[in-house]
Amino acid sequence: MKLRELHDLFKDAQDTEITSLAFDTSQVKEGSLFFCLEGTKVDGHLFAQEAVEKGAVAIVTQHKLPLDCIQITVKNTRKTLSECACNFYGNPSLKMKLIGITGTNGKTTTSYVLKNIIEASGRRCGIIGTNGWGAEEHHELNLTTPDSIELQQILKEMVDKGVEYVVMEVSAHALALDKLSGVKFYIVAFTNLSRDHLDFFNNMENYKSAKKKLFTRNFSQCAVINADDPVGLEILNNCELPCLTYGYKNPSDVFAVNLEISEFGIEYVLNLMDDILHIKFSLSGKFNMYNTLCAATIARLLGISNSEIERGIFSLKKVDGRFNIINAENCSVLIDFAHTEDGLRNILSSVKEFAKHRIITVFGCGGNRDAGKRSNMGEVAATLSDYCIVTSDNPRYEPPMQIISEIEEGIKRAGKTNYCLEPDRKAAIIKALNMADNDDIIVIAGKGAENYQEVMGKKIPYNDEEFILDIIERLS
Repeated sequence: MKLRELHDLFKDAQDTEITSLAFDTSQVKEGSLFFCLEGTKVDGHLFAQEAVEKGAVAIVTQHKLPLDCIQITVKNTRKTLSECACNFYGNPSLKMKLIGITGTNGKTTTSYVLKNIIEASGRRCGIIGTNGWGAEEHHELNLTTPDSIELQQILKEMVDKGVEYVVMEVSAHALALDKLSGVKFYIVAFTNLSRDHLDFFNNMENYKSAKKKLFTRNFSQCAVINADDPVGLEILNNCELPCLTYGYKNPSDVFAVNLEISEFGIEYVLNLMDDILHIKFSLSGKFNMYNTLCAATIARLLGISNSEIERGIFSLKKVDGRFNIINAENCSVLIDFAHTEDGLRNILSSVKEFAKHRIITVFGCGGNRDAGKRSNMGEVAATLSDYCIVTSDNPRYEPPMQIISEIEEGIKRAGKTNYCLEPDRKAAIIKALNMADNDDIIVIAGKGAENYQEVMGKKIPYNDEEFILDIIERLS
């Protein structure tokens, strides 16, 4: 593509052929257009010379550089990169129905429920999010919402394969960093908001503002909002888009009644715009009622029938790393991605609804992330569990025992003594299995479907479910 065709800001640029886009010098090839991105840790302007030496024919920068090459100065290189990536790959979001789901918790499960409903209606649907991307196939991702270039490559590949619908998790980071500028969603949805990522956002107001950016005409035509969430109501009251609401407590367009929770899942009656549906879902917990409500509301906007919505929800038996239950000889083991105070409270409160005996919780907190939530998670876990084993969860560059001691502060604050500390995650899980009595439930929280443990810059292969299945087989 010609440089001047990539963006309106480039219309006066030279008629130079661009063969690829890059913001990392490792991706630069002959004919690349290189974007100098300013970050919290690295300034891309420092690598412009290297990019030119590797073959970049032009540089997009936020200030003039002492380089002998074509330079285009813009106010925001991140925003410009995203818009150029959309154009370079043929604006694939305009050739499909792209649904964006944002919120602190529930994005992944809601995405998979909606994908299953869409497929139950006989339509092809792709997914992009924490657990990876793909339609029939599956590919790993490093980020919940991919960077601008990778995202457009993925969307184009799905368009080329005839995928009509894509359900996508939208992270607050992607919105704050303008990674989605130029992307057009058919529907956007909000699940909930609670504390997370304050290592990046510094305070809840910044975090909330990033989420709210999605609910504008820049991104979408209509929105689906959780009316039981206080931030959901804020978005609803100020949203410039037509909105449908869902809920359980507050008046909503779509709502649930007669919720029943058991170890086998949930059942409830769904009032879907005055149509009455009977919902059965294999994943337990009140929060999964909200996830299915959100998916059903979006499906109604897509014109999917009541029977297909019921069937799509009922037929989904598992979402990797979300409320996955493994039956051991004398106890049950539940694996979940819950890695925030609110997520941990949701999962443990749900388990208490059907637990016949003790709840033993194994959990930790990630290193080099929001340290303020650690003690809060400790307090929640100790309060809602009969026993806690505090362990490691992606310590990254922090000493594991430092993280664990900060979690312990919250347990002590709650006045609890029902815990022990074990930095080795495998040893912690073995300890929980060895101490479990008949009908105990062991909750393994924090990592979900992750297939690594990140320590000192290295991702060491590891998966909670695989390890637990192996241990159970050996103990048997």
